[in-house]
Amino acid sequence: MRVLVVDDSPAVRRRIAALLREVAGVVDVDEASDAAAALAMAEARMPGLVVLDLHLGGPGGLDVLASFKRLPHAPPVAVLTNDASDTHRRECLAKGADYFFDKSKEFEDVVHLAREMGSRRCEPQAR
Repeated sequence: MRVLVVDDSPAVRRRIAALLREVAGVVDVDEASDAAAALAMAEARMPGLVVLDLHLGGPGGLDVLASFKRLPHAPPVAVLTNDASDTHRRECLAKGADYFFDKSKEFEDVVHLAREMGSRRCEPQAR
């Protein structure tokens, strides 16, 4: 599975990417710091999972989330944010987020999610 990490903080992006690269089933991790780069990568590389922060330079994470969901091969999106209020959670889920995590409490849950998704992709398919 290919994963795209979208966060404007280089330190956070590198940390998430490093953790994800260790997950069985994850074959590649791309990184983007802004909306334009993220959307271009998603269109070109068709990730199996996008990890998205809500605060980006330019268009915000909610706009980017909506754009991801309009792609022909819309990837599952896990929002990972420090703004994990119930209001943001509802907004993100309404705009198509598949998962919503609080950076301060659920950072590692993104790794667990990728592990689960990667293992499902590695299971033999029934014929």
